[in-house]
Amino acid sequence: MKSKEIKEFRKTYTKYEKECVFEGYKLAVLFDEKDEVKKWGGRWNQEEKTWWMPAGNSLKQIHDNGTLVRDWLNDNQMIMGQYGEFKPSEHTTNLFSSENDHYTEYGLIKSFDETTFKVQFFYDQDVVKFILIPTGKGDMMTEYYTIEEGRKRWDVLIGTGYNRVKNS
Repeated sequence: MKSKEIKEFRKTYTKYEKECVFEGYKLAVLFDEKDEVKKWGGRWNQEEKTWWMPAGNSLKQIHDNGTLVRDWLNDNQMIMGQYGEFKPSEHTTNLFSSENDHYTEYGLIKSFDETTFKVQFFYDQDVVKFILIPTGKGDMMTEYYTIEEGRKRWDVLIGTGYNRVKNS
């Protein structure tokens, strides 16, 4: 993200309080802030050209008053969302189960003899769940993505001929 984009992002920043269920948080960091972010455990992803904070580091206390790294990141308007690979746990399995009614669901279908997808957007956690439903024999598979990566996955499927269908 370029300086101008970061400054625009910060104009409408709202405190990010969503539980981290991926590797960490994606950050908006200006050049002169990078050393401080590194000091608290932030990492630079050269391939993606982005800063991120590992989930474990975000919960470290940095002041005697109980301030956490995540608090500092919010105070400096840096957290953009979830980052990296999904980290499954018993808690996250329940959080993104069918019993949770806090999601928007769509179906994606190409033809009746190809894999179909049930796609659930959990906006309150910035998570997209893809449930792959094979035709014939085979087990269903589940994939989890950040909102950003989930949208990219959705666009790829639409681009290869899948169509959105209404779920009943």
